[in-house]
Amino acid sequence: MVRTLEVSFSPALYPHRNQSGEHITVVIDILRFTTSLIAAFENGVSAVIPVASLSEAENLGKQGYPVAAERDGLRLPFADYGNSAADFRTPGIKGKILVYSTTNGTGAMTMAAGNGPVTAAAFANLPAISDWLGSCEENVVILCSGWKNLFSAEDTLCAGALAEMLLHSGAWATPGDEALFAIEYWNRHRYNLKEALTGSSHYQRLLSLGVDPLPDYTVKTGISDVIPLYTGGIIKNINEPK
Repeated sequence: MVRTLEVSFSPALYPHRNQSGEHITVVIDILRFTTSLIAAFENGVSAVIPVASLSEAENLGKQGYPVAAERDGLRLPFADYGNSAADFRTPGIKGKILVYSTTNGTGAMTMAAGNGPVTAAAFANLPAISDWLGSCEENVVILCSGWKNLFSAEDTLCAGALAEMLLHSGAWATPGDEALFAIEYWNRHRYNLKEALTGSSHYQRLLSLGVDPLPDYTVKTGISDVIPLYTGGIIKNINEPK
């Protein structure tokens, strides 16, 4: 049976998807939540609690959880970490349950959770995510986190890479133009990923804030086997080495 694959270019468009039944949602937020989430698991975090509100993040921090939180690209004063993959290159996070709240990515993830399992993709774990989705035999919606409900080039680029992998397998078909557009955009830039990333408006926004978007790390593809799965209010790496 052929499964259905869709791409939603922003959380605002997600409610208007074709799929009405349960499905797997793949959240993509290249700059920087999903890239950094994968890095956190690579560096030993045991689980992540994504929260949409800052008050909830701050309250959980007071209960002893380490907190990563940003708004508009900047780390919040009460947070232990920001939203950069580099923030998690510390032995202090190993074995910890991390509370995470961002401008776009965590909100997209919690919003989608009522429709079935939610996972997260970035360039780092694309092959692993593609293989895992292939084993699940479920319909899929790739959800680009965007910027405050608006389109973002970098998320669409990664969505196109994943959509091409899935459609190429022959196990999926797509009902609309979005996945095909994302694939076309990916193919236009697949050999100059860093240039495409650094030309995006959100990359330039982060630079203007004095934030290093880590372009070289962000576009590294296939460097991680992490598969973050969000169920029951918590994200765990279901591909964690035994």
